[in-house]
Amino acid sequence: MNTGIKDALLTVLVSSRIDPVSGRATPSRADAAAVALAQARHPQGEPVLCTAGAMPESVARAYLAQGTGRIVQLAAPDGSTIDVLEALATACRTSTLVLTGARAESGAASGLLPYALAHRLGHLLIADVIDLQPMTDGSWLLSQALPRGARRQLRLQAGTRAVLVTSARLALREDLPQRHAWDAARRGRIETLAVTTPATPGPRAEPAWQPTPARRQLRALQAERQESGAARMARATGSGTPAASSSTVVRAGSTDDKARVLLEHLRQLALVAP
Repeated sequence: MNTGIKDALLTVLVSSRIDPVSGRATPSRADAAAVALAQARHPQGEPVLCTAGAMPESVARAYLAQGTGRIVQLAAPDGSTIDVLEALATACRTSTLVLTGARAESGAASGLLPYALAHRLGHLLIADVIDLQPMTDGSWLLSQALPRGARRQLRLQAGTRAVLVTSARLALREDLPQRHAWDAARRGRIETLAVTTPATPGPRAEPAWQPTPARRQLRALQAERQESGAARMARATGSGTPAASSSTVVRAGSTDDKARVLLEHLRQLALVAP
């Protein structure tokens, strides 16, 4: 019976993706960025990677190549299909922090697992995590990405259990190197942890939605008309005609004459008081 991942302060959930061009299984970019963040910030530098279901060995070795010591693969003893949520909840119940990617790379509706896992475990859930720092007293300082590049810092007290969903911008950080060492890929261990489905599972509400094939994203909205900045300024100030249509080049005259012409032009645009 699955008793959970032991001695795991920080567990990173990883998955595989199918390359749309070659059709080959490859590591998820979001999950690889989460692994790099966990390695850089883990006090001992040794997070535990965990995946549910079958994962090709090449993908598992690619994650181990980042420098982690082991990856735990949750699977049923008889090779049957497992309940991913129940398996992860049982395996991660002793982990202090669980890191996940923003979403799997199979569509916009594939990011519900961290929320369901946090609800199942009864842990906090913090989304859009861009960075985390361990403190000397055992607490964690988190940086959360907000719209328009803003950041917000949160502090988790020592011993607080939480599920952290990394930001989609994490994979774009240049100061977070993702190493790939062949020796680490060969030296890392792929451990299989047997999970069993409860004989009498509790009642589970049926989802109110029906799965449908993914649709192509709508085309971005286009501006109704293309106009210059001078035209937009003229329309905003109420001057009526853009500055470009009534421009005047003053070459002759003194400095005072040129300044007088410029001042009159600014008054026409209502940019200075009459």
